Amino acid sequence: MTARASGGMGFLSTVTEGIAVALDAIRANKIQSGLTILGVTIGVLVVMVMAAVITGINESFSELIAPEGVTTFWVAHAELPSLQDVTDDEAEEELAFLRNPPLRREWAKDLQRIQGIRSVAPIVELGGYDASSGSDRVRTSLSGVGSDYLAISGGDLVHGRWFTQSEADRRATVAVIDSATAAGLFETRDPLGRDIRISRGSENARVRVIGIYRAPANLFAGFASHYVWMPFVTADKVLRVRDRDFRFVVQPDPETELRTALDAIRDRMRQLRRLKPGEEDNFAIITADQVMALWGQLTGVLFAAMMGLSSIGLMVGGVGVIGIMMISVTERTREIGLRKAMGGRRRDIMWQFLVEAATLTFLGGATGMLLGGGLVWVVNQSTPLIAVVPLWSIVAALAASVLTGIGFGLYPASRAAGLDPIDALRYE
Repeated sequence: MTARASGGMGFLSTVTEGIAVALDAIRANKIQSGLTILGVTIGVLVVMVMAAVITGINESFSELIAPEGVTTFWVAHAELPSLQDVTDDEAEEELAFLRNPPLRREWAKDLQRIQGIRSVAPIVELGGYDASSGSDRVRTSLSGVGSDYLAISGGDLVHGRWFTQSEADRRATVAVIDSATAAGLFETRDPLGRDIRISRGSENARVRVIGIYRAPANLFAGFASHYVWMPFVTADKVLRVRDRDFRFVVQPDPETELRTALDAIRDRMRQLRRLKPGEEDNFAIITADQVMALWGQLTGVLFAAMMGLSSIGLMVGGVGVIGIMMISVTERTREIGLRKAMGGRRRDIMWQFLVEAATLTFLGGATGMLLGGGLVWVVNQSTPLIAVVPLWSIVAALAASVLTGIGFGLYPASRAAGLDPIDALRYE
């Protein structure tokens, strides 16, 4: 047998022996081993579930943005908030929100005349409205949109139709509702052609239902349960949309590059704002990439919190590893002395104890993976959340559990490897 083959067999023997001893230690110290495994299990479970939820939320958010197209962008009177330099940015953004003059509704037609721009329409999305029909009432979100909203945002008309540009131009009091609102207000009756009242405080409007719309499936549609869409100009007239509540949604022609469209809109907006060369923009152009970047910052905070919670569980497991391994070193002192007296090398003894420690924490990691997978399945089945377990989270969870065992097992392993063989053989 060659030296390389002998070394390979020795390594395999050490690993196998370390695993067997670790399993014996679990049986001999059930409570302490259980606490160790539980700590690691909790840490791995948190990593898996939180990673699955965050990944699912990110995919849902991408689906929310995707129907409008990567070239669709928005013009608003102030920038999106940022999570960086929170104190300074919040003060600056609030100042910009109040300082920047609002957009003017008539600018939409002006911007739409730009070459390469397919459509520009004002849009407003507000919550806290009541929709009622007779004695039935539901809490709803209201969106004032353009006649081409369906083409931009996707989704399906379940029943009826969308409002036309002609209806929008003459401020027709028509509305499209979602299926949940239709069921809440009309139960099994056909809602088409029936009137509903939209109200919030002193704002009040009676509109006629002309269609039932199903928005593209996404996480956020699962939590907000009732929606009403009406022409922007109708909402603006009867519900008195505030100047700073609306924005423009811009859709370039398919053959127009996004950068070209952005530059053209920015140049015209600066003219409409009467800004001089060198003056900063007092408006915001927001792309899908910027929205995704902001969302990435939010989920980054969640990820940091996830790692903090997970590290607590792994720390608990690591402390348990030290306790169990020190007991193992004490119980096997004479065995260690005998091995060293027969020529056992320091690194072999140390490696064996590290394998034992890693085996303990790996069992905790594997248990956490199984429980985490089950919990993710429950989340998918019983909530609107779409949880997706990424492969990296499985690899990271198992690697973290093994590294926890090795890291916290170093001290007991070095203690065992450093024992004097004569003193160890005399140990009673």
